[in-house]
Amino acid sequence: MNKAIVYSGVIWVGSLFGQNTHDLKTLTEVLDLADKNSYSTKIATEQTDLARTTVQSAYGNILNPRIPVTASITDNTRMPVSFIPAEVFGGPAGSFRQLTLGQQYISVFNVAPQFDIINFGSIAKIKSAKINERLSTNNNSVNRKNLFDQINSCYHNILSFQAQITILKQHQLKADSIYLIVKNKYELGLIRQQDLNDAEVNKITITDKTEQAILALQQQYLILKTLCDTDDNLTVSESLWQSYDLETKLKAEGNLSTQNAELQKEFTRAEYAAAKWANMPTLSFVGSFNWQNNSNTRFFDPKNSWINSNFWSLRVSWDFPTNINKLTAMKSAQINYRIAKINAEHLAKQNQSLNDQMVLDYEKAMLQKKNNERIFKLKEDNFLKSKNQFVENVLPLDKLLIAHNDMLASQINLAMTLASLSFNKSKIEINNQVK
Repeated sequence: MNKAIVYSGVIWVGSLFGQNTHDLKTLTEVLDLADKNSYSTKIATEQTDLARTTVQSAYGNILNPRIPVTASITDNTRMPVSFIPAEVFGGPAGSFRQLTLGQQYISVFNVAPQFDIINFGSIAKIKSAKINERLSTNNNSVNRKNLFDQINSCYHNILSFQAQITILKQHQLKADSIYLIVKNKYELGLIRQQDLNDAEVNKITITDKTEQAILALQQQYLILKTLCDTDDNLTVSESLWQSYDLETKLKAEGNLSTQNAELQKEFTRAEYAAAKWANMPTLSFVGSFNWQNNSNTRFFDPKNSWINSNFWSLRVSWDFPTNINKLTAMKSAQINYRIAKINAEHLAKQNQSLNDQMVLDYEKAMLQKKNNERIFKLKEDNFLKSKNQFVENVLPLDKLLIAHNDMLASQINLAMTLASLSFNKSKIEINNQVK
């Protein structure tokens, strides 16, 4: 086990020298780094551009301009035969003359511009596109807050493990001191071999806890690198024991989830309205500009002039209310709106509960901190008294080891409580600040 820790430590330290290292002093610095590098931020930018493009497209679809251009060349390799009464040409009545009519080579170029003058469905889509843009921005904020929450958790895990390692190293020295005292007494024949073994087990147990905490700390740093999307190594220099105000009264006021649900409701309502308006008639302008070249000699015969023709018209089109696709789209939009409305009502109630829960978690951690501080001081006093009594041969070793482990556990609990208190404080601040 010791070799594995040494090897992993060597590899980890070696990686520190092979890459740049960011020394992060506060959670704010970590969040700024994530904002700068995170793939979520980059995706959010693209999604915002996409939503903005959708709005622009909705405005363009009001007119929905189309200018189809077609060109064709036709070679009538064998033209049809027509029968004309022969008397037209001075022939006998009742007889017919066989004639081949038409041109063999026909070249056509046509431009047919058209656009909508009144399209109620497209006009209604503008509103849903604008709401979708706001919804996209809000979704990006939700994703950003979720990322910050993950970083907050990882950051405070790091603070907690670093504090635990510091504590364990301090207690490793205490365990060494106890072992030396026991060894001296054993050599003097004052205690048994079992007592010496117990003192050594105590040393090994604390060493194992230290090694496990170091490995857990390295794992948290790897997670933090992933969350911040950086190849650089990260170090956190903030100490969990430094003095800062963790007992300020806080109020959670975040409402991103409620805003998101309300926007989703507005969007589905606008989509439902657009689906209904899509069943209304559409007034369009339609035009056609045509050029044709006919010849029995070749395509694009310069000896024959191009024949031009054109027209324009106003066209009203309306799908009689039997279009299954439109009816299905309208019904689906109506159901989606009802679902979004129910969801918005639910989240409005849930959001306040979540805010209240965050405040309660913070206050709970605050009380635990005060209690664990008192417990640690008492356990520390017990250990010091027990150690003095053991040195004076008043107290057995097992009682001293129990007092030592109790003090260690109480100090670890205090560190974890401090991390929890700071975590809950930061969680409320992130909840309030991310808009």
